Amino acid sequence: MTRLGLMCIGVVLFAVGCGPQEQAPQIDLEAERSALMDADAAWSETVGDVEKFVSFFAEGGRFLPPGQPLQEGKDAIREVVSGLMSLPGLKLQWRATAAEVSASGDLGYTVGAYEMSVNDAEGNPQTTIGKYLTAWKKQPDGQWKVVADCFNADAPPGGSQQ
Repeated sequence: MTRLGLMCIGVVLFAVGCGPQEQAPQIDLEAERSALMDADAAWSETVGDVEKFVSFFAEGGRFLPPGQPLQEGKDAIREVVSGLMSLPGLKLQWRATAAEVSASGDLGYTVGAYEMSVNDAEGNPQTTIGKYLTAWKKQPDGQWKVVADCFNADAPPGGSQQ
């Protein structure tokens, strides 16, 4: 190839590289973290309503309850959550203490603490205190949905919660 040909290729490559670049949309990560905290708080208000609880999961979401196998998909999650919410004396509350969002603004997670009470065979409330990690994915409609939820107690099974 001639020197002139190489120079022409170089000029074309330089021009293409210097041309207008498509800008990625700016993501307001603080606003997305806040939206994620709000979504987690709204989800915590669904205790007692299986359908509302399950509606926070994305299609194909995963639920990892302690002492049970991994549940995948809304039907499997619904079945486990239905059993959980029918436990006598169930009281469940949780609160996120932190949220993080990816730089792309479409993936995030919340971390927090929960307290759950159920009645034992004699009708006495038994309380478990623990922590959780929930992975969220922003849906095409802008809503955050749970793609994986995992929680476990602070004490070992049968251990003291003090």
